[in-house]
Amino acid sequence: MKVLITGASGRVGSGIRPYLRREFDLRLFDLAPPAEAVTTREELVLGDLASSSDVRAAVRGVDAVLHLACVHGLGLTFEGSLDANYRAVLLLLQEALSAGVQRFVYASSHHVLGAYRQAGFDAAGQDAAPDAFYGLGKAFGEAACAMYARRFGLPMFVVRIGNADPSVSDGRTLRMWTSARDLAALFAIGLKLPGLGHEVVYGVSECPNPMFDNARAFALGYRPQDRAEENLAPGFRPYGAMPPELGEEWVGGAYAVAPLPRLVERG
Repeated sequence: MKVLITGASGRVGSGIRPYLRREFDLRLFDLAPPAEAVTTREELVLGDLASSSDVRAAVRGVDAVLHLACVHGLGLTFEGSLDANYRAVLLLLQEALSAGVQRFVYASSHHVLGAYRQAGFDAAGQDAAPDAFYGLGKAFGEAACAMYARRFGLPMFVVRIGNADPSVSDGRTLRMWTSARDLAALFAIGLKLPGLGHEVVYGVSECPNPMFDNARAFALGYRPQDRAEENLAPGFRPYGAMPPELGEEWVGGAYAVAPLPRLVERG
């Protein structure tokens, strides 16, 4: 199977490549080359996901797409997110379908539920409640994926990533952290699952008091190998020691309490 990975030069893409290339041939797509050298089971294609011609070329001849590319950040504006988090998703879905791609794996985020308070939170059946423009873009991406899965039958696997930093920085992320190894294993399930329709799971490792019920991922064969408690950062801050700007009361943490950038005024 040949898999297109968008955003392959980013932190998540760089972290999962060593695991995925053991099973798949990878086409790496990004604006700039990755820091790690490309191996014999990898092919590098540079381009822009906002360009129809670049996207069309990127999906040609691949069996599956793993879409990681996005822009994010506490200060991300709506206008600044339009190309990468909206137009790119639709272009990629459109061209993947036209090219006969067999399945699509979408890297979403827990920030689609970030505006909920942690107290009493249960993710099961909750409506989307993004905490900022990054989460809003991911909610849009999930909706676009559902449209292509239901309307056109494109097999779809959505992974709502918790926290994919190299180590666990605070009590909130302790409940949703994921290692690159576990995340790659979850993506591999989406790439290989027989009879895939439309699935939504959470990208988390073994976490104490987990914020998200990941029963569906376990039912599909996911077995995390890494434990959040064994990967604490040197300056780890437990609940109660987190400053207000980290938003310890919210599912989305700092994104839920940071100022929401105003839209650009026109006229």
